[in-house]
Amino acid sequence: WLKGKPEDIPAAMTGCMDPAMVIRGPNFQLMSVSREKSIQSYLDFVQQAKVKQFSAGDTEVDLAGHTAVAHYSWTMTYELGGQEYTESGYDAFVLSRTDGRWVAVWRALLPASA
Repeated sequence: WLKGKPEDIPAAMTGCMDPAMVIRGPNFQLMSVSREKSIQSYLDFVQQAKVKQFSAGDTEVDLAGHTAVAHYSWTMTYELGGQEYTESGYDAFVLSRTDGRWVAVWRALLPASA
């Protein structure tokens, strides 16, 4: 999604997400339920915004059996509707090991504290 190639997103992300993938946004509001809607959220963003800068901190992973929680900080500057925005926050993913591979089942996008 960072390369701004919407046509590549579905094929690249389908195998990385569980069919029941859930994405939650700030204050844990529900943003999408299902792999298709989750992928569509990435597509919508890259089709509407132009990412000018993105950096991610080191990813930390906590592992317990067939479940993992991965999280990292990020900062992004993007243009949307003629306006430029700079935001920072954290992504947290819950992953499940199914059929010998890790897939995302849940994601939360959390803004950094003001």
